[in-house]
Amino acid sequence: MKKIFLLSVLASVMLIGCTDDGETTTDPASNNPTMASMEEQNRNAVLEDFTGVRCGFCPDGHAIAANLLVNNPDRVVVIGVNVGYYADPAAGWANFTSSYGQALNDQSGVKGYPAGTMNRQLFPGKSQNGADGLAMSRNHWASTAAEVMAEPSPVNIGAKAVLNKAKMELTVTYEVYYTDDESANENRVNVALLQSGMVARQSGGTNDYVHKHVLRDLLTGPWGNEVPSEKTAKGMWHTETVTYDVPADYNGATIPPGGGAVVAEDLDVAVFVARGKTDIITGINVPITIE
Repeated sequence: MKKIFLLSVLASVMLIGCTDDGETTTDPASNNPTMASMEEQNRNAVLEDFTGVRCGFCPDGHAIAANLLVNNPDRVVVIGVNVGYYADPAAGWANFTSSYGQALNDQSGVKGYPAGTMNRQLFPGKSQNGADGLAMSRNHWASTAAEVMAEPSPVNIGAKAVLNKAKMELTVTYEVYYTDDESANENRVNVALLQSGMVARQSGGTNDYVHKHVLRDLLTGPWGNEVPSEKTAKGMWHTETVTYDVPADYNGATIPPGGGAVVAEDLDVAVFVARGKTDIITGINVPITIE
């Protein structure tokens, strides 16, 4: 069971943290340390990889995602969404499905696996459904990631995540700073909990395949927490804290048939800002400090 507490604070409140490159920054207006950079930055690529343990071509998608991470340090976020026929519970196979996978799959127009959305953005001519679907086949992931990363972002993200291991309570504090006016009607901050290192049979792979970046839960629900509209103008800050009770396992501790026990050291967090349910502006990976 999870519990979520949200705390909105003004920019003048002191926050001790760092940007995603590990360097502390300071707001010259308040002289307070900040987590988000105040410098203009380009967008980071956020790949939602729709996958499944019984999908024979999915390891090829995993390899493409891994190359994106290696070739673009600190610029790519990968979220492995196990969903669909090839991920549904089946005898002899791990169950890595999550509560929100189907909603993400449905809005993306997935027609075959593996599929991927790049920043939940429409790339004309590259949709799997041949029209207006956000999901693309894996041959388009690298080029669309490059396209996204070449574009400026109006918002920067900073965050810190701390896990109290005795209580298995995870606290994530995120901060967004707008380097330009954001014209979209709605900005929403999403916090995803990911786990790597689960060893399980994978079609097209091996019986001891190591599964990475698996979506375990969305701490802010399927579509995130809204940034107040008055906070999305150039020079504005917005901060919230989310607290989440991490369960002992997801879908059962034994693999198979379950999704495996939680290993604190194998968890990390992704934080991203979207315009409503689609069009992710940018995102970051956040390591978890274990106390």
